[in-house]
Amino acid sequence: MIKINRERNRVEINMIAIPMGKDICIIVTGGDTPHLGAVTTGSRISTNETFTFPNHKEGIITKMLGEILNKEYVGSFVLCCGIHLDNITKQEISDARNLCSEMIIELCEQLKMIV
Repeated sequence: MIKINRERNRVEINMIAIPMGKDICIIVTGGDTPHLGAVTTGSRISTNETFTFPNHKEGIITKMLGEILNKEYVGSFVLCCGIHLDNITKQEISDARNLCSEMIIELCEQLKMIV
């Protein structure tokens, strides 16, 4: 299991990755109320699929991270995300997206050493 945590002001994001052979299950949570807002699955040989639960916007994050995984990672993946921060600002939304991007790139670098 690989754990990566990042913080920027009020935004704290936690990423847990569970390697499954060459495949991986990734969980991204953060904010005041971690939950399940969206799931994206994919691989280099298939089209990514995203399911977003009603009234959630995390599909934006999982789609973005899925695109990075398609370029940087060789295996198939399942990516679950739920980030909720009360009264989030536009800047904090941007911070969350940037932190998630940084974290998935760091994860891919770590995975290159073990897969």
